[in-house]
Amino acid sequence: MIKETLQNALVIPRFKAFVTDLFMIYTPILYIMTYFVLDGAKSFQNNQGAILICFLLYGFLLASFFSAKKQTPGFKYAQIQLTQINGKKVSFLRAYLRFFIWALSMALLIGIFFPFFTTKHQCLHDLICKTKVTFT
Repeated sequence: MIKETLQNALVIPRFKAFVTDLFMIYTPILYIMTYFVLDGAKSFQNNQGAILICFLLYGFLLASFFSAKKQTPGFKYAQIQLTQINGKKVSFLRAYLRFFIWALSMALLIGIFFPFFTTKHQCLHDLICKTKVTFT
């Protein structure tokens, strides 16, 4: 059952996409904020506003990629895409909402275990936003 859930929830491709997006999108945002906008790591660590701006910008860029191309660079590398359940492109607002629900569900650890308790092995953020991740 665990192996079937991991395969149906596309855990390995999603993880590859997540790590790739962190390095290609989020890390440059953090670097620019830390060393070009602020005075360095200490300033960044003590500035909750800067941390929030980086988080919001990362979500904005992910939502932009999903609404324009159905894929982020990480999703393209992992050969998966995000669509609505009916197969159409996801709107920007739906993709941005999905990002916030994903962040909340991961922070509460619900997101890690949720696919094990649904019949279609969907993640919480996909279930709420009526989206699905499929192979391209």
